[in-house]
Amino acid sequence: MNLTGLRDEEAIVRRHFLEPIAVADLLDDEGTLVDLGSGNGFPAVPLKVLRPGLDLILVEASEKKSAFLWAVLRELGLKGARVETRRVRDLDDLADLLPCRYLTLRAIRPGEVLQGRRLPILRPDGKAFFFVTPEQAEAFGRHPIPGLRISGTRPLPFNPRSVLAIFDPETI
Repeated sequence: MNLTGLRDEEAIVRRHFLEPIAVADLLDDEGTLVDLGSGNGFPAVPLKVLRPGLDLILVEASEKKSAFLWAVLRELGLKGARVETRRVRDLDDLADLLPCRYLTLRAIRPGEVLQGRRLPILRPDGKAFFFVTPEQAEAFGRHPIPGLRISGTRPLPFNPRSVLAIFDPETI
């Protein structure tokens, strides 16, 4: 099972460990963090380690990757963390997990997944964090995701081709 395309140890440390550390200051130690397309557990598992008061829900479609994620959670002894194995086609598939305090994703197309019935994605005090390219972040301003308003971006360390797009709940 291939959990990352990265082969260089230094690149793995930068992308999978330093990027979550660089954004951890944006999260409080309370609420639920839902990570869509969890794959190998990054960035959500390091964020949970850094913010142990968060409840963590890893959402992954692959049963093999979900089994791996369960093993990681057990090995690290993370309390208040679980894996949901499910394919997410639109918001209806997340109705029982939303609204959440924090939403993270990397390597999935949020514009497709976060469509469907108009459900609140975030709590009023929530934030969504998408690890994307600068071009993708710019596109969110032109083509907003219903229920979310982009409030800024933050460069990610060591990679000028990656930014953190930060979203607030859309106020109606």
